[in-house]
Amino acid sequence: MQQEPMSLLKFQNRFCSEEECQAHLFKLRWPDGFRCPRCGHDRYSLITTRRLYQCSACHYHASLTAGTVFHKTRTPLRKWFWMIFLMARQKSGVSMLVLQRLLEIKSYKTVWSMGHKIRKAMADRDGTHQLAGIIEMDDGFIGPKKKGKKGRGSKGKSKIIVSVESRGKRAGFGCIQHVPAVSGEQILSLAQQRVVRGSHVRTDGWQAYRALEADSFNHEEVVLRRNSAGLEKLRWVHRIIANVKGNILGTHHGVSGKHLQRYLSEFCFRFNRRFWEPQLFDRALNACVRTSTITYAELKA
Repeated sequence: MQQEPMSLLKFQNRFCSEEECQAHLFKLRWPDGFRCPRCGHDRYSLITTRRLYQCSACHYHASLTAGTVFHKTRTPLRKWFWMIFLMARQKSGVSMLVLQRLLEIKSYKTVWSMGHKIRKAMADRDGTHQLAGIIEMDDGFIGPKKKGKKGRGSKGKSKIIVSVESRGKRAGFGCIQHVPAVSGEQILSLAQQRVVRGSHVRTDGWQAYRALEADSFNHEEVVLRRNSAGLEKLRWVHRIIANVKGNILGTHHGVSGKHLQRYLSEFCFRFNRRFWEPQLFDRALNACVRTSTITYAELKA
């Protein structure tokens, strides 16, 4: 039976209190019932003042949020859940300033950190997935519009390499990597990490892509001319590049190169799950539960 998309009202009714959020998180942490992380015992008592679960056998204090992106958070889980829901379901992304106002989070520092913690979870979830079959690959440049050369000749912009599975009338999974240079070394390294050996990789005629021929990839150079068949062969990767640029520049009004990769990973997380829209919140929350947090000090380092 197909799951219906969760509307804002349904989401609000389901997670209407902090207790509901805690109960849902408990089920995700311990789907088969509580198990002590230290000894494996299944009985516990709740220390309500500190929201800790004390093992009845070894008296270990287990935290509901330890080992997750919520570790040591002072922000209510209900606001976390709302933030995950909006970041996962909004196709164009959502700015942190908007979330700060909607969720009544006093400090921008807090909401900014929360956003990056959620993005880290999304990135970790997709980090090991490999693309296969026919792969379209191209590079792009993200940054403010400036006078002068465009494309590979532009200066002061962040460089990205985009790869996406081409499945005929629709695109498959994709990945976007922020790179220091669009070089043969970077292209080959990325392909070796994220593309299954033996896959057919289509690119334009940029010489750096010929590095793919040094490994077991079937490399096809596509000649690009206006209104040519070559444009059709790279249509999905070009569409993704256009969409991610609009996302970064339109929604977030630009992103520093230091943090760009997490925004790219957020875009890919939604893109790779666009056919499972009803499950987007659950999948994003599950990623947050299974990913360790990152601190504000680490983000600013």
